[in-house]
Amino acid sequence: MAYHHVLAAYDGSKASNKALQHAIKLVESRPGSKLTVAHVTLRPPYAFAGFGMVVPNDYEERMKEYQNDLVRQAEDTVKELPYAKVVVLNGTPSSALLEYARDNCCDLIVIGNRGLGPIREWMLGSVSHHVVQQAQIPVLVVK
Repeated sequence: MAYHHVLAAYDGSKASNKALQHAIKLVESRPGSKLTVAHVTLRPPYAFAGFGMVVPNDYEERMKEYQNDLVRQAEDTVKELPYAKVVVLNGTPSSALLEYARDNCCDLIVIGNRGLGPIREWMLGSVSHHVVQQAQIPVLVVK
């Protein structure tokens, strides 16, 4: 099947790098196809229900630097593709990816599998698992 707009999830991990490489190959095999690489940021609350957390003074600055580095890595990886872009989304990763795919007419989501194992996945959840369960379009999970 030919895909016209592929959305690749990217967080800088080994699994997401493999997924991105696979997405690039898919797009390269179909001239005119579009690739969007999405990095999702989730900022945890610093205080909630009577509890607080002390964060270092430069926390926000360091997080922004880290995010910028990831975006630059993704941009460097796809710079040769004519119809590729990198976007930064905010929120819960699986929900943000699904919303972007829906709102931007993506017809395939490519995502890495972290390999949490059945116990850890059950306890912690999995972005790829949630995306597979909730997506209205095909999802390719790259191991």
